[in-house]
Amino acid sequence: MKKIFYLNLLLFLFISCNAQKIIEMEQSSEKLINANHMDIPDIKPFFKIDTAWIEDDFLKIKISFIGNKNIPEFSLVWNGALMKSLPPKAVLVLLPKIDKLPKGKKTVKMTLAYELSAIKETNYDEIILLLKDYNTQLRYTPKK
Repeated sequence: MKKIFYLNLLLFLFISCNAQKIIEMEQSSEKLINANHMDIPDIKPFFKIDTAWIEDDFLKIKISFIGNKNIPEFSLVWNGALMKSLPPKAVLVLLPKIDKLPKGKKTVKMTLAYELSAIKETNYDEIILLLKDYNTQLRYTPKK
């Protein structure tokens, strides 16, 4: 009886450990989309922005979500407007490229990279980047 109990316990631990695997992914770098207007859907995103940082002239964003199937690509959109402040501020929105939600039970952590050439062309020495659904402001000093 004890053997069956321990065998079941071992099997349960093995299955539960496999279900909790985290999948790490990267999306190839893309350019920031400079749109004249932004049609932002008024829904809560299925992903969470864990962290964001600026490396050279690239904005890197690490996101996480549940679902290892039907994983969308993401685009970063800016409407071309800068807030009249010193330094100026730009609001950026991270949007999935498809409307379907990911399926599956595994946690996916994805690193995204976006070239900031459209913001660099504004010719400011420093710009504050405000990423929608992320509470930290990012200071961007374009490389000349």
